[in-house]
Amino acid sequence: MGPLLLLLTLVTACGHPVDTTYAGEPLVTLRGEASLSATDRPDGPVRLTLAWYSGLVDDTAALPSAPASILTEDIAFQATFPADFALPLTQPPPEGARVAVGGRIHGRAATGFLLAYRDVNDNHRLDTLPASGGGPSRDRVVGSSWGGLESYVLLYLEEAQDADTGLRRGFNLLHLTVNGGSVAPLDTTIPLALSAGSAQLDLLACEVAWDSSPESEPPCGLSFEPPPPPPGTLRVEGAVSLAGRAVTVRLSVVKDEEYQGDATVTLAGRPVPFVLERFAYFLEEADSTLLTEGGTVELVVRREDSVTRRLLTVPDGFSITSPAVGAQVKSGTELDVAWTRAPGALAYAVTLEAPEAEGSLTRSYTSETLTTLLPVSYVGDVTLRVAAVSQAPDRDRLGWIEVENVRTRPLTFVP
Repeated sequence: MGPLLLLLTLVTACGHPVDTTYAGEPLVTLRGEASLSATDRPDGPVRLTLAWYSGLVDDTAALPSAPASILTEDIAFQATFPADFALPLTQPPPEGARVAVGGRIHGRAATGFLLAYRDVNDNHRLDTLPASGGGPSRDRVVGSSWGGLESYVLLYLEEAQDADTGLRRGFNLLHLTVNGGSVAPLDTTIPLALSAGSAQLDLLACEVAWDSSPESEPPCGLSFEPPPPPPGTLRVEGAVSLAGRAVTVRLSVVKDEEYQGDATVTLAGRPVPFVLERFAYFLEEADSTLLTEGGTVELVVRREDSVTRRLLTVPDGFSITSPAVGAQVKSGTELDVAWTRAPGALAYAVTLEAPEAEGSLTRSYTSETLTTLLPVSYVGDVTLRVAAVSQAPDRDRLGWIEVENVRTRPLTFVP
């Protein structure tokens, strides 16, 4: 199994960090850009560290007792973001982080993530979480180069590798996406999104291998159940779609588990009225400038003294590559559909729709760029619809909103 596949499939283990100041010329300098969301952000200064995880490259070895964290730089919390940073590394990873991988990888290897954290106890180091859990003054991980739509992982190799792997002795930077992975130049700008933190991020500082914990006992006392929203919070749920220049907005507003029809809803400053017949805040424009591919707009919902703000980002452009426009499909057979990747999309919703049919004839939901639709017994014209889907942040607390960029293609089903 190659290193990229290993990194995608194997689980993380973590332990105590080593907090040491290194002198000398850097062996490599990682560069990146830290960014903030409008609503989910750290509540104070942020520090930066690199954590090494030996369990990522070899899950057959004994679980590591102490992967090393190399603390080399602070990122000061600023009023304006994005903020550029540089992380010089003056030593290779410690011995305890290096393990024999096998397969096509020669020699030992170590993998590292870039982590941003809130140093709550102000001891200038990332403190790991004990198996029993941490107290109220524990540090919080608020950003990571691992996870999400794309990840950047530092891979250190002790020996030279085969030329066709693209890997070299020493430090390598791997860029991983939902479509695979590749070796990136070491001077690549690494994006680092900062948030208020989460149990998933804190898991990266957990001292125990979380896959070995009993299901009844969350690792390091972390709870993965989203906290309930504070009383009076306006939750917004629904969908916002862009199809060419046509825009459709369909939203519901909920306060304390009751649907609200008297809120004020605006999208990019445009009022979205409540339409009683649809029991939703609804807007439909055939030739609209409200949304753009890859663009971000602000959704604002107000009712009495409560206000909810959400940032909605439309996935970027993409194309359907198969089947061809106007293709004829035999009724009762499977249909293979393929398309190019839409930057910013988490997943793709693929449907077949007929004018006289209620709902879709068949559908598929995938994170890949191809799918096979199940056979449909139908004869006549249909529309193939592929929607690249992103999701508004903080959905557990503020509600689930899907943002779509849609492509359609006419097809004909024949006997």
